[in-house]
Amino acid sequence: MSVYFVLFASFIFLLLMGVPVAVSLTFSSFIYLFGFTNIPVMVVAQKFFTAADSYSLMAIPFFMIAGGLLEKGGVAKRLVNLFNAILGWLPGGLAIAAFIASAFFGAISGSSAATVAAIGAIIVPIMIKEGYDERFSLATVAAAGFLGIIIPPSIPMVIYGMAIGISVTDVFLGGIIPGIMLALGMAVYSVIYGTKHRGEIVIHKFSLKNLWLTFWDAIWALLMPVIILGGIYGGIFTPTESAAVAIVYGLIVGKFIYHELDFSTIRDILKGSVKTSCQIMFIVCAATAFAYVLTRENVTSNLARFIISVAGNKVAFWVLVTILLLIVGCIMDTVPAVMILAPLFAPCLATYQISNVAFGVIMIINLGIGLCTPPVGLNLYVAAGLRKVGIESVCNRHLWSYLALAIAILIIFMAFPQIVTFLPEHAVSIVKN
Repeated sequence: MSVYFVLFASFIFLLLMGVPVAVSLTFSSFIYLFGFTNIPVMVVAQKFFTAADSYSLMAIPFFMIAGGLLEKGGVAKRLVNLFNAILGWLPGGLAIAAFIASAFFGAISGSSAATVAAIGAIIVPIMIKEGYDERFSLATVAAAGFLGIIIPPSIPMVIYGMAIGISVTDVFLGGIIPGIMLALGMAVYSVIYGTKHRGEIVIHKFSLKNLWLTFWDAIWALLMPVIILGGIYGGIFTPTESAAVAIVYGLIVGKFIYHELDFSTIRDILKGSVKTSCQIMFIVCAATAFAYVLTRENVTSNLARFIISVAGNKVAFWVLVTILLLIVGCIMDTVPAVMILAPLFAPCLATYQISNVAFGVIMIINLGIGLCTPPVGLNLYVAAGLRKVGIESVCNRHLWSYLALAIAILIIFMAFPQIVTFLPEHAVSIVKN
């Protein structure tokens, strides 16, 4: 027990001191190996190399680059225009368009922050110009942004599949229906807001001509998720290969069709993608070393037995997991949380007859909600940066209303996990038909 205390106390202490998560994980592993074992600390470096030597992880930098190309290449703007043409006649239609456009952009970028930045930069100024309250507008794009890690492809889903050794494609498939339900469910509040403020906001008349023009302008953007996801689920290429295809497609569309990419922009996209990918890879490698320590001390199996003894049934297990993940999501980014917690909970799933895929999607939704909550919620800071305001302008009753709806939908997934597992279980027959 003293070893457990030193291991976790050192990790938590370093986090509270403001040390980056990856460095905290690495030093905690060093402390354990140096102080409580005869194992050379060189093992940590070996685990770093082992973790980095993964074909699946190649998808992360590829999707980061593809998301950047599409964000700067005009895709986000055209998606917003199209869905505004489709939904702008509804009360709160522009806010609904933010959710649907974020869902589509999430099917391209795989990143929550990229979705907030890309869609928010386009739609927030329009919303404010058309009478929507700034606080409501920022809360809308912050809540819509976390769809970027639910709708596949998703970087946290790649990490989850790798962490517990299951098919990334199955996890991707499991996220489609929940992502759509979350987008539509949270958009309900947008309708309520629009109805209440009908006299203050602009409600457009539906125009078939405008719909056709925006659809034709956005056709290349709409084809992107079809190519990526259709290729994966049709067995044409793997998730990693699809990320490389996305880069080529995004470059062609942004440079030669929409003419919004120049070499300076492409250089900046590559620099930003390399920086972010390195941060994620550092976390993955450090978490792998930390996981080695946990496994050696039987922490995963002991924790599994403890959870099973405390949670006597599936309902109690889901309540315990949800509370923990919502708290962790408030203080830790999604990637390290998945790397640390997924292997800890995985041994418990068979006891409660819970699918690895269903648990993974529900886990990522929980942590995605955490991206919209203080103090570390990344979406809050990205959304606030759109208008150069404090995060208190984003954390308001509108945001809490969106998140309350998201949690209500999350409970449905926990009660009926068949919603999550339907596509993974029936994908082959659906594709054949």
